[in-house]
Amino acid sequence: MKTVMLLLISILLLAVNVNAATPWQSWPAVGDARLTWGPWVIYDSELRTPSGDYRPDSEDLALVIKYQRNIDKEDLLEVTDEQWKHLGIPKVKRQQWLNRLAGIWPDVQKGDRLIFVVNRDGGIFYWGNQQIGVLPDKEMSMSFLYIWLSPDTSYPDIRRQLIGKV
Repeated sequence: MKTVMLLLISILLLAVNVNAATPWQSWPAVGDARLTWGPWVIYDSELRTPSGDYRPDSEDLALVIKYQRNIDKEDLLEVTDEQWKHLGIPKVKRQQWLNRLAGIWPDVQKGDRLIFVVNRDGGIFYWGNQQIGVLPDKEMSMSFLYIWLSPDTSYPDIRRQLIGKV
């Protein structure tokens, strides 16, 4: 009986830890958007928060990107660098951050989902439902989200759609 109880407690603790590690899955969507380039769909994206509303000062945000094309990691890094440059992030900082992302991101295939969850401590990348990397740097984490959410983004229509202002 004691062994059965320990097993049940272990299973319950594991279930609680799994749910606690990925609460973004139950968060409602604020908005969604599609990035196209010419006739090609590049990805579909969705912004989620615990309340379903976007506030610029929120610490709990999840950006879900579902890729509609195969894209090499190097291309993802190059585009990220271009967007950070557009946002005025200094080259030295961008290079440090890109080196960090290079150790986390894989090549993406059509249908893959990359999720980035920001909380008060920084950010966590998920590939599907599997955690693939942690960013303990809050500035880097927010700068990544600002690619889509900054008022100065290169993608103002996508920003409006993601934050529910359509």
